[in-house]
Amino acid sequence: MHKRVSVAEGKRGFTRLLKEAKEKGIPILVFNERLDEFVGAILPPKEYERYERLCAYFDALRLSKKFAGLKIDAAELVREAREELEERAE
Repeated sequence: MHKRVSVAEGKRGFTRLLKEAKEKGIPILVFNERLDEFVGAILPPKEYERYERLCAYFDALRLSKKFAGLKIDAAELVREAREELEERAE
């Protein structure tokens, strides 16, 4: 479920729309009505956090695929990175 508003309505009621998105937990989609073109969205905080987690997951998945053929042991990589950070801190 979402709400659709025009750019003009978005400008006029930005603060109200932010509050509505947060309280109702729904995204508000902003459209250029003349072109019927989607131009942006106001997301509730929880929805944005979900988006960030998904982005991080897909970034990790891409890295995993990239390193899959290199025969790198993840545990060893973490251990070496930790050791390097500890050495820098000294």
